[in-house]
Amino acid sequence: MSAGAGPASAAAAAIADEIRRILAVATGRPEMLDIPADMPLFGQAVALDSLTGTLLLREIRQRFGVDVAADDLNLDALATLGTLAAFVGERAAADTTGAG
Repeated sequence: MSAGAGPASAAAAAIADEIRRILAVATGRPEMLDIPADMPLFGQAVALDSLTGTLLLREIRQRFGVDVAADDLNLDALATLGTLAAFVGERAAADTTGAG
């Protein structure tokens, strides 16, 4: 069995790509399009500040219907690009399967 393969990982990869685009626009830094999934969002490379973080969360809410700040009170999902993409993917999938 290979972990990480299949529709869930493909969805997380697509979400990560979209988050990269959001970061590139919010920061005005096109190099954000190439950051790896394990890149810390609040580390030196990305260096999110409170304003950029707020813009990122607002865009995620608008595009994916996921309110990260409301659903993850400790904001652990913001550790890396990958953790954020996985969190958004899980919440978005739960919303679509629970909707009727």
